[in-house]
Amino acid sequence: MKSLLAKFMKIPNLLTVLLILSMNMLSAQSNLTGTIKDDKNQDVAYANVLLLSSSDSTLIRGGVADDNGHFEINNVASGTYMLRVAMIGFLDQYSESFSLNGGTPTKDFGVITLKEDAVLMNAVEVVAKKPLFEQKIDRLVVNVANSITSSGTNALEVLERTPGVVVNHQSNTLSISGKSGVVVMINGRINYMPADAVVRLLAGMSSDNIEKIEVITTPPAGFDAEGNAGYINIVLKKSLDNGLNGSYGASVGYGKGEQLNGNLNFNYRQGKMNLYGDYSYSRDAAEQIFAFYRRIGLGGDILETDTRSVRDPGTNNHNARIGFDYQLDKKNVLGLLVDGYDTKWLMDAVNTSFVSRNGHLDTSILINNHELNQWKHIGGNLNFQHTFAEGHQLTFDGNILAYKDNNPTEYVNNYSDGEGNFLFSDESRAHKLTPINIKVGKLDYITGIGKKMKLETGVKGTISHFSNDVGVDYKKASEWVAEDTLTAKYDLNEKIFAGYASIETPLVAKVTLKAGLRYENTNSNLGSEEQPNIVDRQFGKWFPSVFLSRDFNENNSMNLAYSKRITRPTFDDMAPFIIFLDPSTFFSGNPALQPATSDNFKLGLRHKSILFSVEYSVEDSSIAQFQSSVIPGTNKELLFAENLKDTKTLNFTLTLPITPVKWWNMSYNIIGGTQQTRKYFDGKLTKFDFAGFGLFSTQTITLPSNFTFEATGYYGSGGLFGVVKIKGYGAINVGLQKKFGDNGGTLRVGYDDVFNTQKFSGISDLPEQNQYFRASLRFSQPTIKISFTQNFGNQKVKSIGEHRSGAEEERERVKQK
Repeated sequence: MKSLLAKFMKIPNLLTVLLILSMNMLSAQSNLTGTIKDDKNQDVAYANVLLLSSSDSTLIRGGVADDNGHFEINNVASGTYMLRVAMIGFLDQYSESFSLNGGTPTKDFGVITLKEDAVLMNAVEVVAKKPLFEQKIDRLVVNVANSITSSGTNALEVLERTPGVVVNHQSNTLSISGKSGVVVMINGRINYMPADAVVRLLAGMSSDNIEKIEVITTPPAGFDAEGNAGYINIVLKKSLDNGLNGSYGASVGYGKGEQLNGNLNFNYRQGKMNLYGDYSYSRDAAEQIFAFYRRIGLGGDILETDTRSVRDPGTNNHNARIGFDYQLDKKNVLGLLVDGYDTKWLMDAVNTSFVSRNGHLDTSILINNHELNQWKHIGGNLNFQHTFAEGHQLTFDGNILAYKDNNPTEYVNNYSDGEGNFLFSDESRAHKLTPINIKVGKLDYITGIGKKMKLETGVKGTISHFSNDVGVDYKKASEWVAEDTLTAKYDLNEKIFAGYASIETPLVAKVTLKAGLRYENTNSNLGSEEQPNIVDRQFGKWFPSVFLSRDFNENNSMNLAYSKRITRPTFDDMAPFIIFLDPSTFFSGNPALQPATSDNFKLGLRHKSILFSVEYSVEDSSIAQFQSSVIPGTNKELLFAENLKDTKTLNFTLTLPITPVKWWNMSYNIIGGTQQTRKYFDGKLTKFDFAGFGLFSTQTITLPSNFTFEATGYYGSGGLFGVVKIKGYGAINVGLQKKFGDNGGTLRVGYDDVFNTQKFSGISDLPEQNQYFRASLRFSQPTIKISFTQNFGNQKVKSIGEHRSGAEEERERVKQK
């Protein structure tokens, strides 16, 4: 690890040499700008702008217009050219021939007007289909809308099949490439909610309302510094077509419990106004089976606790949002968005627990468990955008968010001796009520400096208030009696203020630099009436980020990235409450938790459509969820979040798209790496190492009569979850799709987890502490499902998510800049 880190630290010297060598290629450069509109003077977003040689029409460069129809093509060498502007549904527009000689730093084409192609608008259009996984230079894109096996599922299930992403159902957390601290965004906006609420939200979000999911591991300075692992951005469907359009769908499935899904999304765009929204309902009642084993040494005896839980859950999810955008005039756009959800999880479980002493059964416990966990959310967003001039823009975002979690649990415990004779029974109950209120304000400003440099700067403020009312009652003589030591109400008030600035500039020909610096100040106070100021922290930190990209030619490119990140403890992690899972297993908060910070490096290489990347990170004071500890002198296990000494992670990713014949598309994502975690046990530093790999594959076969077959599979050899070693697991999913004409809808039949291999298992072996823990968790069952989706309204002009052009790579390069 040290030698590898030393090599990474030499990167700046390598870059200096590279830039010096590249200086010889620097020549007089010009920039091209303009705006694309239709014959009704409406902006045409995402039109293709192609720079052609005037002599033979050879393609020189390409670009794509932004949301407002504006385009830029930078660093054009001297020569004679012409422009071609193309967009589906419009006639191609060509410019007159023009010359650049270096004396014209910027050539502005003004407004280029496209005329509607009446013939094409009445014709059936065939568009290229994106692969399920696209490894871009700065992110992994999962094209959910084009996946057969993803239809009828939810966002969480899609993430489980995404390369490098691990969903831990026990702790309700997400990790990327072995690193926790994932921030989830929806349409580029952060969801300010606890990790377990995020997971439940994703479980209730229909995949049929999702366009794509982006996994971003090295975010720039404009993103919050929160999240050591990076960001997951879920992009919901939103069409730019005029008129009314949308889709609806439904699915039904069964896998030891019913799975139902219904969804609707619509978009109405007319002139300056755009109204959009979606609603989805899902139900998942698949049986779950858990198994836990614990072995410890206590007073010269070996105690073993073997627990099996058969759970009968039922989850009902309602998700809805409605938004409105209005272009006040040519320079001002106003937007409103209201969203909400209601996720209700009910469970009845029968748990059997056997306690043995020195190999002989001592006690058995039969536990009947009933639990409700219901999350409710309502949120509002106001956004405003003012354009001073081309490339000179001010944006405001304001959010008010409210959440409420109600989580009562009831237990009936029946005790028997080692021979099966009934001893006694007792009843207990626990409650947890958590309202959360968050206010967020964000202001961003973008402007040009000189002819080539771009400056982005902004400020952000977040004010949060959490309450956690927890308690435990025991039934004694037909009366419920509160357990004072486990009952309290805690409040957390937190304020985070941030400011950032970043610059983006071409250094030499085909070399672009983007560097940023972000400062965040955090003020947190956690306490109760009985015990104020349990946590009282004020700290400020700087978070630099640097991105450097080099295009060698049209087939080869390289990029380097560095960013510093932070993961703050969640309220549930810090609150000092105790809730029991069974009479000898407890969950607890940890007010001593400290923030974790990380330094992240990434090297990416591209050859045509093959991509390879290497990532290395060093995280100090890593926060590990659900770590196990035995209360001294007892056979009671305590599960809580704690800080590790550090975690070092090295990963590589290789993406190989293959098309052996025109009707068969393959995609392979190969991930491998090592992870090292260090933790103190009784003052002694102990090291845990793991090396593993993951393979993700998609096979899509186009069949006659509008049939398509798809098979996806993944396998991960395991990893580290704190100091717990996770065993390998994977699954294979297959699906068949039939399209019925232009507007006849799409029918999909799928079978998930064909070989019943999707099971989460982990082991923690601590011989020096004379402790051994093992867990096996099955949250889903092999499931067969049938789904149908139907588009309605104006579908003649395809939405931006479905369109691919000859300048797609240039479009992605523009996104990076």
